[in-house]
Amino acid sequence: MKKSFIVLVAATLFCPFSGYGQSFNERFRAALDAKNMPKAEEILKAWDLADANDAELYVSYFNFFTLKGMEKDSTRIDREYARKALEFISEGIERFPTRFDMRLGKIYMQEKLGDYESFAAEITALIQYSKKIENNWKGEGFRLLESPDEMLYGAVQDFQEMMFSTGDTTLYAKIVDISEEMLRYYPQHTQSLMNISTISIKRNDFDKSLTALLKADGMKPGNSVLKYNIAYVYQAKGDRENAKKYYQLVIDNAKEKEEKLSDAARRQLDALK
Repeated sequence: MKKSFIVLVAATLFCPFSGYGQSFNERFRAALDAKNMPKAEEILKAWDLADANDAELYVSYFNFFTLKGMEKDSTRIDREYARKALEFISEGIERFPTRFDMRLGKIYMQEKLGDYESFAAEITALIQYSKKIENNWKGEGFRLLESPDEMLYGAVQDFQEMMFSTGDTTLYAKIVDISEEMLRYYPQHTQSLMNISTISIKRNDFDKSLTALLKADGMKPGNSVLKYNIAYVYQAKGDRENAKKYYQLVIDNAKEKEEKLSDAARRQLDALK
């Protein structure tokens, strides 16, 4: 733990359950809820002196410096406070590598700073470590996460969508790299195949896009969105017969809630006749 923020405080604060029978974590959260940052910092310093091996301390330092960095502008974070937040959460991850929340916090902060090089590298590290521990991620209090596979898949997809949303085409390679890393360890992750397909379309590489989509369709034969995308790529390649075949499959297999998708397929099919 970096001690540059640590000062001596009253001895009554040293006990983890001092002050109305509350733990440091409870008191810290109460101070944050009250937007009393001086009090929150005081609790952190006492907590650090009392138990610097508490995983929740690192999360709390991260939250504290994140909020401090956004006091003046809720849409941006002061880079010095962000650096401090990252310093503490990085040490927390080093000490407690199975904490999923710490890793997500670090990745979100890197995105907030626009550091997509570190952002992508940390996502890759998340994927690799997930496989190493067979996705047995822990949350607060080191409780095993429920549905950890879904948590991982959702987080990785959210992060990739963040890169998509920037409109920065230089990030396409990173999105593909992350998708390929997911498929290396989780070959059934169809969303990664769809991401590769999307980037390939944007690069006018319709053959690579189609390969990814057909593989995903083989895993999820009832997915009408995949079939619509396959039809679109065939149409872009000038293969009218296969395009018509897959637009018809969309119409035949679309669920009730996919009415708009079915209508779009009908319009495309009519245009190809």
